[in-house]
Amino acid sequence: MEFLIYLAAYFFTIFFIFFPKIVTGKIFFIFWYSFSLCLSIIIRSSIGVGDSADIDGYIINMTTDGIIPYFLREPIFWFGIRFLHDIFGSGVVVFVILDSLLFILIYYGFYLCKKAFYSNISKSNMNYLYFAALLFFPYVMGMHNIYRQIIATAIFIIVIGLVGNKKTFRGYITFLIAVLIHNPVAVFLPVLVITMKNNLYKYSSFIVLGLIILFMQVLNQIDTPLLARDGSIEIGKNIPYLYLISLYVILGFVLLTELNTQDKVNSYFLSILIISTVFYTYSTFTFSSEQSQRFIFYIFGLLFPFFGFYLETRFKPVILSRLIFFHVSLAPLILIYNTTIDVSL
Repeated sequence: MEFLIYLAAYFFTIFFIFFPKIVTGKIFFIFWYSFSLCLSIIIRSSIGVGDSADIDGYIINMTTDGIIPYFLREPIFWFGIRFLHDIFGSGVVVFVILDSLLFILIYYGFYLCKKAFYSNISKSNMNYLYFAALLFFPYVMGMHNIYRQIIATAIFIIVIGLVGNKKTFRGYITFLIAVLIHNPVAVFLPVLVITMKNNLYKYSSFIVLGLIILFMQVLNQIDTPLLARDGSIEIGKNIPYLYLISLYVILGFVLLTELNTQDKVNSYFLSILIISTVFYTYSTFTFSSEQSQRFIFYIFGLLFPFFGFYLETRFKPVILSRLIFFHVSLAPLILIYNTTIDVSL
């Protein structure tokens, strides 16, 4: 059943690539949100049945009274799920509620970023991105495993949109919320700094990036339960290098394209791409393969809507560009994470 609804997401993406104006505005949101909730219910109905160590771990922590030290670093999530479980008494219901919030966060984040940086693009032309996101590997992995991370990613996209729309105070408060849900999102503070649309902040963002890298080096030398990570397993040791190469290919492609253009509409996208590539280069050679993969989930999850916006402004015919982008975005899910989705009928 899960495979069938993901297959439906694929065909809806194709449909809205070709016919973006058939369903628009609030009706589109209701349609997409209803579909996403169906996806959530189907995925969550298998809790306790399938192999999903992270999700099962969350369920266990909802029902126990003990506090692991790193829970204190991410209190909003850990104590939040316990509070919801105390009310509803079901881990499945808790995750469906969290999913319903997650989908709103994703939709609102994409909307804010388009408004802040690509207001010239028709909103309906980007409708396919919402269905495509459901099939993009950081979001699929987030729904099945790295749940705190996908929530923090969605909130951080909102943060970028808020700051990009000159709602800086709200943006930084929201950023704090994201950090208290999943601490590693804090390393993307340089992206937030550069979002403030000022040359001073643009240069400052690289200074902040350097300080964060130095700070992480220091943290790696500290051994205390409060700073302990929630597990690190060497999985697919060569995969981080594959992602690193892909980031450099994408960066090179965008740089070559932008050198031949006069407008600066994509300067922000290029800036966060450079920052992300620099940081991921550092993480690839410093952290374990699993930790590096977690960071690439953040990076690609964050960049996903911007890839869509970028292609919409730069390449013609747009339908062909959307088709290529969508199918390339499916490659990691098909080639690397193909066991994530339950294909049993």
